[in-house]
Amino acid sequence: MSDADFSNWYLIRTKPHKERWVFDQLKRITQEPFLPLLRSKTRCFGRLTTTVKPLFPCYVFSRFNLKTCYYDVKYTPGVHSLVGVGGEPVVVSKLIVEEIRRRGENGIVEIRPPALGHGQRVTIVDGPFRGFQAIFDRYLSSSERVAILLDAIGASSIRVVLPLSCVAE
Repeated sequence: MSDADFSNWYLIRTKPHKERWVFDQLKRITQEPFLPLLRSKTRCFGRLTTTVKPLFPCYVFSRFNLKTCYYDVKYTPGVHSLVGVGGEPVVVSKLIVEEIRRRGENGIVEIRPPALGHGQRVTIVDGPFRGFQAIFDRYLSSSERVAILLDAIGASSIRVVLPLSCVAE
């Protein structure tokens, strides 16, 4: 039997912001490191930007033989510890790792905002109408644009077209 026959998945806790560094180091030491990433849209200085960050900050998964690689992994620069109970590393189920991989493409998971329904109350979070309440009307040709109904003072509702990123539940 080879060492690969005795390998399991483990969760490695890294020092803050060292996930990618540890992942690169583990490529040389272990059979299969895995760093799931999350693509999200965030506001930075009033602009919407796309970022890719670790899905689980300060954690990296890796498959290896505990008997042969324990000390190499534990003392890799950037590693804080192996996640365990009572000082013993805990095996992570292969099914958990497979499910995380299934939900992403090329190791990157993307969480889409929940779909808005007709008549749902929303808040405008960006632009000249920021802070106003409105009613969601419909998605337009692109799912990135929406039509909402804004209540005007002394008038009926006014239809406004905004980027989806300007609207929140």
